[in-house]
Amino acid sequence: MFDGVSYGLLGGLMACGLVLLLVFGTLIHAHFVLACGFALLAFAGLNSLAPADPLAHWAAGALGLWAVFRLQFARLLLRMRHFAPRLDRVAQAVGIALGLTVLYAAFETQLAWTLRAVQALVVAATVVLAAGALIALRGLRWPALLFCGGALLLLAGISATHLSVWSEAGWSPGQLNMAQAAVIAELALLATAVGARLRHVLNSEKALEARTHALMGAMGTDALTGATSRAGFESRCEEWLREGRPFSLMLVDLNGFSRVNDRHGRAGGDAVLAAIAQRLRQQVRADDMVARLGGDEFALLLAGSPARQKLAEMAIRIETAGATPVAFEGRLLAGGELSMGIACHPADGDTLPSLMASAGEALQHCQRQRMGPSYAFAGERTGHAAHG
Repeated sequence: MFDGVSYGLLGGLMACGLVLLLVFGTLIHAHFVLACGFALLAFAGLNSLAPADPLAHWAAGALGLWAVFRLQFARLLLRMRHFAPRLDRVAQAVGIALGLTVLYAAFETQLAWTLRAVQALVVAATVVLAAGALIALRGLRWPALLFCGGALLLLAGISATHLSVWSEAGWSPGQLNMAQAAVIAELALLATAVGARLRHVLNSEKALEARTHALMGAMGTDALTGATSRAGFESRCEEWLREGRPFSLMLVDLNGFSRVNDRHGRAGGDAVLAAIAQRLRQQVRADDMVARLGGDEFALLLAGSPARQKLAEMAIRIETAGATPVAFEGRLLAGGELSMGIACHPADGDTLPSLMASAGEALQHCQRQRMGPSYAFAGERTGHAAHG
């Protein structure tokens, strides 16, 4: 019964590894799957075959292949090449020795010698890897701790196992139970360590993304869309206000943008935002500015004193451009249904807060009305453009 449970656990761990391999397609998961598979073949053979059986040495070879792929998996898990390059070279040398042992097992039937060699090399590899885990502890805390826990279990199981092939005594089932249980327990901990490593990678990517956004924001650029950041927008607006330059502020909002994220996920929403920003840039002049204020809200700073009719015509062009579908992963996503609120300096405000409030009120009026154009001017109760 113990063997049946053991094989079931190894099969389950192998299936989990296959799922991760199919999802991520990385070498570390391939090594884990192969380690589970060869451990299953090795124990199934050693538990059912007598030492004199012609196929027994093949089971020992499978055990050696488990050791090879376990070693390669652990090297990648612990990032030995990065954290402990010298120990990584030692681990590679042990891996070569294990490979030679497997070749020996394929042509020779000296089962006892093969098992002794595999045991000795597994112990050596475990010690080297554990030392590397201690070095990598600061950078990979949980993967390193979980590996060390699994290594202790494996060493305890190996040291407590006395194989009958080492003596003249006959073969009896169950002799491998301690080592078998230790291997399975270690593989289970290694699977948990893979999960911890994935969390570490995801957290690192999120932190890097946050730092990138912060850096781009400090430089005045929105990292997602390439438009000017809110900080850059406020700086340019304050500069024009100090210089007393006339300009217009147009707030642009995407109506129903949350539906895009709900249907197509964050990546689809990001694609729509980036496309809208690009289309806005195509509608303005070199001296004008397109900024992303946050979420799905954009702002345009338009230099000079264009007539309201010109601003209305620009708003219509922006509305048409925004409605064009966005290509994303072979599909066309609905473009943005835009609403715009327009305020002019100095007529609608002489400070940034007052201009933002005026344009914001016009935007809200535009969004409330069911009929009419997609834009509204500050101070107007209709969305129609005034005469020039």
